[in-house]
Amino acid sequence: MMAIPRQSTNAGRVLRAIAIPLESDPHAASKARRSTRDTLTSWGLGNLADDMVLIVSELVTNAVQHGEGPIVMVLQQRDDTILAEIADASPSLPVPRTQSTEGESGRGLSLVEAFSDDWGCRTRRRRGGKWVWCSRSLSPVATSQVGQPAPPELAPLDATIP
Repeated sequence: MMAIPRQSTNAGRVLRAIAIPLESDPHAASKARRSTRDTLTSWGLGNLADDMVLIVSELVTNAVQHGEGPIVMVLQQRDDTILAEIADASPSLPVPRTQSTEGESGRGLSLVEAFSDDWGCRTRRRRGGKWVWCSRSLSPVATSQVGQPAPPELAPLDATIP
């Protein structure tokens, strides 16, 4: 069974970021996938979209199934990484499960671990609950696209985060 990493997410300065509020319902993962693809493409980082879409889909699905309250997804481009963070109001940390070849669930955190460079979780101090996050390294080519605006239909990071 894999352990839950708890490394810091403070590596590098934030170049741009966006917060996407999500309802805790079955459509949340679909909205997260679409928002992730649209945002990364508009930032010139479409080459990371497929992997990041898979990762955020798994993390948002876990938040809907095992978390509480509203969900917020934050995407950040830092100096050399993309960071995806998913918040919910439950204080319960994710529990990696042993995979079964017959089971239809239980592989999500293994996929997150396989497709991200680093991942972990931390508690939300002021509002309670937790953040589950993952990061992916950027290639030098990807960082040359800094300055592209986020899609206008997505909420900017300075929007109220529950």
